[in-house]
Order: sequence, then structure tokens, then C-alpha cells
Amino acid sequence: MAFAFFITALAALPALAEFAAPQECEEGVCHISHLQLQVSGIPNATNWAALGGVCLAELPEEYQTQPVSDVLQKQEWKEKDGWCVFGAFDPWISGCAACRKLRDMHPYFEVYQKETANPIFKNATPKTLRFPDGSLLTLRDYDTPFMDVYCYMKGYYDMDRKKLVNDFEYVEKISEAQCASAEWQNSDLSLRGLHDLYLQETEILALLMAEKGISDVNQSLVDSLESHFVMKCLLGRGHGAICDIPECAWRGCVTHVSRLDGTTNVTETIVKYTALNECPEV
Repeated sequence: MAFAFFITALAALPALAEFAAPQECEEGVCHISHLQLQVSGIPNATNWAALGGVCLAELPEEYQTQPVSDVLQKQEWKEKDGWCVFGAFDPWISGCAACRKLRDMHPYFEVYQKETANPIFKNATPKTLRFPDGSLLTLRDYDTPFMDVYCYMKGYYDMDRKKLVNDFEYVEKISEAQCASAEWQNSDLSLRGLHDLYLQETEILALLMAEKGISDVNQSLVDSLESHFVMKCLLGRGHGAICDIPECAWRGCVTHVSRLDGTTNVTETIVKYTALNECPEV
């Protein structure tokens, strides 16, 4: 799965075949069938831009290193959605920008469910992570544990999965409420800065996943991971993680059990995966 909000690329992917079908556009939105997005390979910013919602054909290089808040304060972008402004940076952002414009996440899922599924093996040894509050998370995704950790941290695994995938207004309200309680307005995060954090975080998580027994996620890693949510609030000008939330819902579901961790009774959250047919359809 793509996880639009994990901004990991620093250069655009190679261009892919462009749409050949005629398009009818109204107010900058072209009504293309969702299935037309299912091109060979991962769609690029140009493909997604055909749906509307992407402001620039190519992102200026300096926008990658400048704080996102500074870019969005430029006169030409003061009234624009940050996802639109930065949409050309990579396919994940452009896909989210297009779906925000459409107020419909289904095109995004139809593409990425097919094109970017990560290998999760049913018989993989479950790995348990302990968080600073003492809670436990057990997962089996050794390829991108980042995704499970983030979905768990933000509480998305415990929300109504069907509504998260199918009700854009419901997701929007949740996202706005979370941004309202986050300190994002004064952040100096840039796309490149977030990319560097991501590399550090994935390295730390890989080491934790390789350890035997229960491994501790320390507070500094939790704080670092929260930066990804701050970036979504910046891009959405307080409207936040419109793509993250339904993607977590599509990705998996959880069960909760009570267990002893040493002498303490704690809650363990166990992730199950849609890709392994372990979750109800949404």
C-alpha cells in the first residue's frame, strides 16, 4: 500500500503512459473513470493531475527544502490547498491531492491496492512493540512496520473502518479535530526534512523488528513519527490526514486482548491484515 502521507521520494518517478480517453472537465475536475487510473506501474503526478487538484506540473526544487509553511505563505499560494501546491512532488501526494479535490478516496484505493501492496506473510512471526504508555502492539509486517505503528499511534485502527473508507465528510471531521489538537502552525518542517526523519525512523524500526521478544518504542521515536501527521496538517492547512485515515482502515483491523507484561496487566493490540483476508470487507 502506498501510504500517501509517507513522503519518501526526493525526485519524481519516471513518466508513464498518459491517458488516451477523452476527458470532460468542469471547474478543473476531469471526470475520468476510476479504472482509467489503473495504468501499468505506479501512476505519476501527471496521471493524477488529470483528475484535478494538482497545481503545478513540476515542483520547484527549492520547495523541497523550504519549510512548507513558508511556501504556502507565498502570495500565489495563500488561498490554495497545500496538497495541490506540492502535488507534483511525487505520486503519493498527487494522488491524495486529486482525491481531496474529488472528495472521494476510491480512485486512490483502486490504484494502490493493485499496484503497491507490500508483502505480508500470514505465517510471519508476530512481533510485539511496547510503547511509552505501556501498551503493546503486535504486528507481522516486517517490510513496512512504520505503517502499523503510525495507524496505531493515531488511533485509526480503532475507528469505524467502513465509514473511514466510504464517508469523506466523516474522515474530514476526524482529521480536522486531530489537527486542532496538534502543534503544527509554527512547524518549520520541509519535505526534505521529513524524508530524512523517515529514513532514520525506518532504520530504528528495522532494528526493533529484528530483536527477539518485546521491543521498546521510546518517546523520541514516537515524537518523530508524529512529525508525519504535522506535515499533513501543514499541507491541508489544518484539514490534515484525509488520505492517511481511510488507508489505515483499508490496510487492516485489530483485536484487543488483556495480558501480563511482567507483573503488569496491559492491553495488547493485535493487527490483522486485509491483504491476508483477515478483516471484514469495507
